[in-house]
Amino acid sequence: MSGNIERVLYLDLAVVLLGLALTFYFSDYNNYRDYIAQSSALINDDRMVAVTGGKGEYPIKGTEVIHQLLEAKRLVKNSEVLRLYSDSIESSYQSNAEICICGRDAANVEISDVNHALFYDIEFDKDNSGRIIKVKYILR
Repeated sequence: MSGNIERVLYLDLAVVLLGLALTFYFSDYNNYRDYIAQSSALINDDRMVAVTGGKGEYPIKGTEVIHQLLEAKRLVKNSEVLRLYSDSIESSYQSNAEICICGRDAANVEISDVNHALFYDIEFDKDNSGRIIKVKYILR
């Protein structure tokens, strides 16, 4: 009789442990899905990351294009100064993406050529690893 009670208790314990394991599994799975959904929402909210078919979902204002143009010119100047003083130091600016505005390289575009009130579409060219190598701003 005590052998049957032990079997029933062990069976009940196994069922309880199995129920706990399944509960923890599905609870963690739902937490994981929530985490992925939140991460995807954050990424999709960022205009520079949310890209559908190589084009951005949102238009970019001319003021943002001017800001990117100024940053590109500043990086070029800094890399030129760095090259003057040292040939052996590798610049961190070498990994930046190339910027084109209306088909012209950012180095050849003047700030006055960009209209701050107009909107631009944005396209990204990526290498095989998914890193952005070229950003193209195209006037709408």
